[in-house]
Amino acid sequence: MTLLSRIYAFGFFWMFLVIIPVMVPFFQSLGLSMENIFQLQAIFGVGVMLFEVPTGYLCDYFGRKKVLVTGAILNGIGFTLLFGAKTFLELAGFEVILAAGASLVSGADLSLIYDAIEVEGGSRTHKTHAIANLQMSQVSGEATASILGGLLAALSFRHVLLANLLTSWIPLLIALSFKAPPYKRIKGGNHFKNLARVIRHVLRGDPFLRVIFLNLLCWGLSTFFAVWIFQKYWQQQGIALGWFGAIWAGFNISVGIIGKQVHRIEKRFGAKPLLIFLALAPVAGYFGMAALSGWVGVLVGILFYLSRGITHVLLREAYNARIPSEFRATANSLIAGCFRLVFAIFGPLVGFVIDRSGITTALVGLGVVFGGLLLVLMPAMLRGHLSKHG
Repeated sequence: MTLLSRIYAFGFFWMFLVIIPVMVPFFQSLGLSMENIFQLQAIFGVGVMLFEVPTGYLCDYFGRKKVLVTGAILNGIGFTLLFGAKTFLELAGFEVILAAGASLVSGADLSLIYDAIEVEGGSRTHKTHAIANLQMSQVSGEATASILGGLLAALSFRHVLLANLLTSWIPLLIALSFKAPPYKRIKGGNHFKNLARVIRHVLRGDPFLRVIFLNLLCWGLSTFFAVWIFQKYWQQQGIALGWFGAIWAGFNISVGIIGKQVHRIEKRFGAKPLLIFLALAPVAGYFGMAALSGWVGVLVGILFYLSRGITHVLLREAYNARIPSEFRATANSLIAGCFRLVFAIFGPLVGFVIDRSGITTALVGLGVVFGGLLLVLMPAMLRGHLSKHG
């Protein structure tokens, strides 16, 4: 089994989250409001923000495998604690531990893929395919777990939590089997100077890298807000809980399918149609869900996942291609930390609006916000060249 295959297997089981398709109903069963649920995600976001860049730096400094193993251990501990959690405080503790684990893994798996391919002298096409394969592995894991979660939820949330607990330790077993390839390590010495160097490279170096950074952040957030609205929306549309897993699985598989086609579409039509679609899709998704109802409104949600599938392959490859190997994990952690910070600030506000003014108001508001960001951010993106070599 090759290193890339092991990384894909790790991605599959890392996203094998049985609880995810029924997470909102589970939290509600414990007496939480939508504002409380978004507060928990804000806590997770703040945790990731605090851990993200330091752990990304540790990955570049100490090595990918050590960091992935540690992250996998924290992941298992977190979901073990969730099995017995009942209060908001206990759930907040679970979110913090999970945030630490997620921040360790974030960027490390992708950096490991790049290290493996660069050792072999692989091309941009090879890297794009590898990112698409990792994404397909992750969404396949989430989709499979979603179907299981939907079926087990018909029995009880306890069954769902137990299944999630047992499978959450599998990534650790896979991570222990990794044999990391050599890479240029970030230099020792003053760690703050090293971190400042990464930030300067991303935000003050190549102007187009900064454009990619902002678009990657924006369109990642555009789909993430929707993910935490979906289950409440489905409840309001009268969709039975047993269908949640199947819908979640279908949406996630669409991410992998479109991600696998990104390189082929870009090669035939260029990057611009993909860029326009990945920005328009979430805006259309918010307004479509607000205007429509029932199964039609539910199915409009696939637009967010198609956008996510393109963003995670097209923009992530363009971003990583411009980052030196020695601090690639730190640079990936930087964008993930900023992502979580923004969500931590505005996520609870979205939950507040849903509780006070209704889900339609929140959907329209998000559609307006991301429609405005489309007009601000996308023109510069369309003028650039995603390929590092133009």
